[in-house]
Amino acid sequence: METVRGDQETHGGKIDFRFTVPLLSKLLGIGDSGSGRNVILIYLIQSALLVPFLFFLMKLLLRRLASGTVLYFVMGISSIYLGKAFFWDYDFWFDAFAYFFLLLGMYLKNRIGIFLTLTLACWTDERAVIALAAVYLFHLLSETDFELQSFWQFRDIKDWLSRRSSIVLVVGAGYLVVRLFLSNRYGLRTPVGHGSGAELALIPYQLKHRLSGIYLTFEGLWLLFIAAIGLLAKRGNLVLIVSMVSIIVVQTLVSYAVYDISRSLTYAFPLMITAVLIINKYKTADLKYLYMGVMALCILMPTQYVIFYPRQIPWTILSYEELKPVISFLLLR
Repeated sequence: METVRGDQETHGGKIDFRFTVPLLSKLLGIGDSGSGRNVILIYLIQSALLVPFLFFLMKLLLRRLASGTVLYFVMGISSIYLGKAFFWDYDFWFDAFAYFFLLLGMYLKNRIGIFLTLTLACWTDERAVIALAAVYLFHLLSETDFELQSFWQFRDIKDWLSRRSSIVLVVGAGYLVVRLFLSNRYGLRTPVGHGSGAELALIPYQLKHRLSGIYLTFEGLWLLFIAAIGLLAKRGNLVLIVSMVSIIVVQTLVSYAVYDISRSLTYAFPLMITAVLIINKYKTADLKYLYMGVMALCILMPTQYVIFYPRQIPWTILSYEELKPVISFLLLR
């Protein structure tokens, strides 16, 4: 509960409220041994989480989609930062942990399970709190068989509280209350504003010079989002169109208010899952070629990781020069 001392522009200067992974390390007995070797175990755990992440993603999609569609979608996701973060991130940003817990919070139907997993996601990184809006929309649509026409249908507070989607809002509210308490009690804080690397003043400059980051975050998956919006417009479902567009706009602005665009905007991935389920609900023709095109765009385009400057890392193996010291340390000492 001590304030982290570090340059406020750096990642290390903004981790006061990111408890999940440090607590996991504590529970597993992974601490500072002096050599730093034990810390590599966290990286290995993070990499291993990719397997259950893809497993739960497929199980979630198979509830409504055909296996062929799921295959194309999952292969596409495996080729963008969302799938690669699990083994790319040897800088210990821990986005993969947050992505995993967010997905698990979507997959589970048990209210306690949803509460616990989403809470773990929020205390991994603050961006997961913003992503709760998309997770809430997903659960709301799942409960209404994707026929949501108005939020006024939940005027009855008892009916609303009985739904599992309400737990998502409880998580968000609980996070804010606990965060305020910790901030007041222990003086913890996350630097924002001028000179912190997290400020609204960055948005115009970033949008002018880093606009490609929006496309490069999801690559071909944007086709699914556009297709879903088109189908909703055809049905005149203004409520869902406004909801989805508002969420993605907010996520984009938040991403461009910080340096690390790709990893921040990737937190909007629950919207992409929702989009493909909407397409499945309202499709009017065989969309096999759409999904194949989405997969091809994701696989054939070398992934660009945008963090204030373009940083191309198509495959981890091409980052051998960065990984070599770690490998040498593990094998030779």
